Amino acid sequence: MSNKYPVILVHGILGFGPKELGRLNYWGSALRVPSPVERHEASVGPLSSAHDAACELAAQIKGTKVDYGVQHANDEQHNRYGYDFTHNGFVKDWSEDNPVHLVGHSLGSQTIRCLQNLLEEDYWGWGSNHKWVSSISTVSGVLNGSTLVYFFGADEKTGILKKNSIATPLMRMIEIFCSATGGFLDKIYNFDLDHWGFVRPKGESLSAYLDRVAKSNFLWGKDNAAYTLSLQGAYADNAAWKTFPDTYYFSYVTEQTGKILFSENYYPDLLMNPALLALSIYIGYKNFDTPPIPVMNFSSSDWWENDGAVSTYSQMYPRTNGSHPVGLEFDENTPVNHLTSGAWHYKWERNVDHLDICILPQKGQIDWQRRFYQGLFNRLAAL
Repeated sequence: MSNKYPVILVHGILGFGPKELGRLNYWGSALRVPSPVERHEASVGPLSSAHDAACELAAQIKGTKVDYGVQHANDEQHNRYGYDFTHNGFVKDWSEDNPVHLVGHSLGSQTIRCLQNLLEEDYWGWGSNHKWVSSISTVSGVLNGSTLVYFFGADEKTGILKKNSIATPLMRMIEIFCSATGGFLDKIYNFDLDHWGFVRPKGESLSAYLDRVAKSNFLWGKDNAAYTLSLQGAYADNAAWKTFPDTYYFSYVTEQTGKILFSENYYPDLLMNPALLALSIYIGYKNFDTPPIPVMNFSSSDWWENDGAVSTYSQMYPRTNGSHPVGLEFDENTPVNHLTSGAWHYKWERNVDHLDICILPQKGQIDWQRRFYQGLFNRLAAL
C-alpha cells in the first residue's frame, strides 16, 4: 500500500514560516531532501494557543480566511477572523478522499492534534471529519505538556502565567530564542497576533512590542502557547482530543541528557545547544510539592529525562488523560506493514536536542538530519 498525500510541516513555539527569518529555515534540511510526497511549510502564531494555531493551519491548507470560531472569539475577547489565504491554499480539494499527513515539531504537535479534532467536529462547516488527516507525526512533541513552562512563570496549580511577573516569562523565552538563532528576531520576526490587535508597526522595537503584548489580557489566560504547553493544559486537551482508529500516529522522541554518579537527576550532555543548557537542568531537577495534575502515582522524576525543552516522558504518546492506545516502538528497519492505525508508535532519537532535529543541527548531525526526514517522508508515503 502507498499514497501520494501531501505532507504539511507545522512549527512549534517561537517558530516561523518560509522566509520570515531570511535564509534561516526552521525545518533545516526537511524541504531539501528527496521525497516521494509533496511538502508544504505552514506559518502559524508562534505564541498562540493550539486552537488558534490550528484555525490558522486549516485556513492555509484549504485556502480560505482564518476563522477562530464565533464562540471562541467571544469567550477570549479577540477578533473572530484572521489572515485571508483564499486562492493560496496548500491542497486543492482537501477532503476525506484527498487527505494530508501532518508533521508537527514541539508545540506543533498540539496544533496538528487540535486540527484533526476540529475537523471531526466540522468546526468550520466544510463537511469535514477526522479522515481529512491520514497521519499525525509529532517530532519532539509536547504531548503531555512541558515542566519548562513553570520556569517561565506558570502557576504550578493552574498552569496559567502569573501576572506578577509582567513581561518576564515572555522576555525570557525571546531572549533564549534570540541566543539560539543568532539574534535575527529583533529585526523581522512576526508574532501573528493581529487577531488580538497586536500589529508591530515598522520601526517599533521588539522590546516595545513585547511590552504592549505583556500588558494585555493575551498572556494571562488560557488562549496562549504557555497554557497549551502546561501539564494542566495538556491534561485537558488529552481528554478532549481523540486518537482515531483509522489514523496513523507516530512520535519521534528526542533526548540529550544523562545521569551522573550518585544522582538520579538528569543533566544535559556536553553537545547540547548552549541556549538550552539551563532549561535542561531545570527540567532534570524539577520537583512538584503536590501533583499538578490528578494522575495516579504521579512522580516528578518521570519528567526529568529531556531534550533541553521537553521531557521524553511527555514526547512518547498522550498518557495523562483520555484513551490513547499505544503501538510499537519502531526504528528505521521496522516494516511499514507492522505499523497499525489507531495507536501511537514511537521512535527514539538519541543524543539529539530540541533544536538539532529541525532548525539548528550540530555540525556532525546535518547528514543525520537529512536521513531522518527522508526516512520520515518515505514511511508516510508507504502507508
